[in-house]
Amino acid sequence: MVELLTPLATIFIISAVFLLAAKYVGVPSVPVYIVVGIVIAPLIGRGETLELAQFGIAFLVFVFGVYVEPQRLRVVARDSEHIAAIQFLIVGGGAVAGALLLGLRPLDAVYIGIGASLSSSLVGRELLGENVHLDLVYGRLTQSIHFVQDLFAVLFVLLLSAAAFELDAIALELGYGVMVLIAALFVRVYLFDQLVRLASGSEEVIALTGIALLVVFVAAAELLGISIVVGAFAAGAAINLRFEDNLALLNALDSLESFFTAIFFVTVGSLVALPTVYTALLAVGLTLIVVLVKPLVTIAALVRRGYEVRTATLTSLGLDQVSEFTLIIAIQALILGRIGPEVFDAIVLAAAGTMITSTVTQQYDERLFRWLDGWIPYESAHERTRNRSSVDPGLTDHIVIVGYGQLGRQLVRVCEQLERPYVVVDHNPEALDEIRYECENYVFGDILADVSREIAHVNQAQVLISTSPDRRVTKHLLALDIAPDVFVRSRTGEETNALYEAGAEYVIVPDDLAAGALLDTLESVFAGDIAPEDLRRSELRSLLKSGRLEEG
Repeated sequence: MVELLTPLATIFIISAVFLLAAKYVGVPSVPVYIVVGIVIAPLIGRGETLELAQFGIAFLVFVFGVYVEPQRLRVVARDSEHIAAIQFLIVGGGAVAGALLLGLRPLDAVYIGIGASLSSSLVGRELLGENVHLDLVYGRLTQSIHFVQDLFAVLFVLLLSAAAFELDAIALELGYGVMVLIAALFVRVYLFDQLVRLASGSEEVIALTGIALLVVFVAAAELLGISIVVGAFAAGAAINLRFEDNLALLNALDSLESFFTAIFFVTVGSLVALPTVYTALLAVGLTLIVVLVKPLVTIAALVRRGYEVRTATLTSLGLDQVSEFTLIIAIQALILGRIGPEVFDAIVLAAAGTMITSTVTQQYDERLFRWLDGWIPYESAHERTRNRSSVDPGLTDHIVIVGYGQLGRQLVRVCEQLERPYVVVDHNPEALDEIRYECENYVFGDILADVSREIAHVNQAQVLISTSPDRRVTKHLLALDIAPDVFVRSRTGEETNALYEAGAEYVIVPDDLAAGALLDTLESVFAGDIAPEDLRRSELRSLLKSGRLEEG
């Protein structure tokens, strides 16, 4: 490990200089790291680069595994499995066929197919950022597809890293891999909560517990002779973030994630070699499949399953890069002498290229959606939106409520108390059954889609209230030429001013509203207008009535 200190110092010193310069021109960090890797490649040996890449990927795969919450992804799991399977069969299969036609060896063609079909959960998470945390449908769908693909990737890692392509060797690798994953599931279900209780609220112990699990599973993978990435993925899956004192663990992971993110993307750049004409052609072909063919196939498949074109487009643009698992598979194949050097260089070049182009498509995803919207046939999505919606044909002078989260539910209760007609518009699959049960008029679709606004009779409404925290949705709504006054949601004072300037009639700031309500309550208590015990009883009754608290 001592020999890695100089490369690490080189990576961070030069990265800091480049990032400082990039900050002033607004360039995202991912392409900057890759460029740094290309610049410092002559300063770092190939062997050291491969070792650093594997460690960087292993830790980031661990972080991705930690942040994945299967319960939250359950609603879109079937669609995710469907999309992942289509990408393997159509995109991956097509890439393999094309590689064979170009004269590649069958095994090299398989590596090209894996590169075409797998997407990077690490890049996707880095670029989606707050859209995952805000629980937006396309963010959740993208994360779920990445998770399913990573499960397939673990299988490929085990199959293709066997010491020999013999049935016994492959069965042994798979057996060890399954053992590690079962152990992770056992820890998640039965042991992790016990470990958290033993920590007794100590933030340091909780943070160290998470890191210790990573060390244990990586060591187990090393001991069993399987890839450390499989152990890291299992370690992440073993951690359940649904506990009260998770902030210390999250803070520790965020710091370490920043450290290993730099290592990973810089090493990807440093692996890029000056290509031959043949390598360049292979890399360009793989890049075109990943950047053009795969998104179009994904959009078509999601629209076919009833998703709005915008959701399908934004999801597909989170999958348009070569996966870090592909790099691990290619690195192990290179070490074992199973992949041609030109094919390896082509995969690395395509990975670096698509990780850069992915940052561009994320920045311009709304523009790309509007451009594609006029070209993609989406009658099936429109028909499904109509079939899953229920709105009184004569509804006029009503309130359109966009989003059925906590704020949306409160608005519905207010409308019902005031006996004002309303229609709820949401496209969150998890909320569909609840909306059907609790709301008389509803549209299950994207408010930015013409068909959803048509069904909701938006131009006959008095007010449209958007509870969406997505800034891009808010900006798009304010740009629409619609009849009702538009109320939108904001999170900061600076954003609030910008939204008023953009034409919002009223801007809702939930934190300010909550602070104002708290201030009024405290003033009533201090003035003696209400006793604390009466306040407590009133709040408990309110929580019981709203269903946010169970009796007993």
